[in-house]
Amino acid sequence: MPHLHDMIGETITALIPVLDGKIMQQVILHGVEQGGIWVESQNLTNDFLSQVGASTAPKTMIIFFPYHQISYVFGSVDSSSEKSFGVEE
Repeated sequence: MPHLHDMIGETITALIPVLDGKIMQQVILHGVEQGGIWVESQNLTNDFLSQVGASTAPKTMIIFFPYHQISYVFGSVDSSSEKSFGVEE
């Protein structure tokens, strides 16, 4: 069975109502902690830069979302792999 930790570095899709309760966000998962996840989002970065009147940031922004602020997360696994179904030789 896949775990969020296994998806670090991958693009996932999440519904995060505090951002928008109807639109799922595509984010890059950077970290998984006991209380939530660290993600990178170009849309969120653009919104933030716009709000502070900047056009670029010196570093890539990552944002922490506690699990209670996330409705669900979508990832993907290789369906042709026996390992993805929990069957290993």
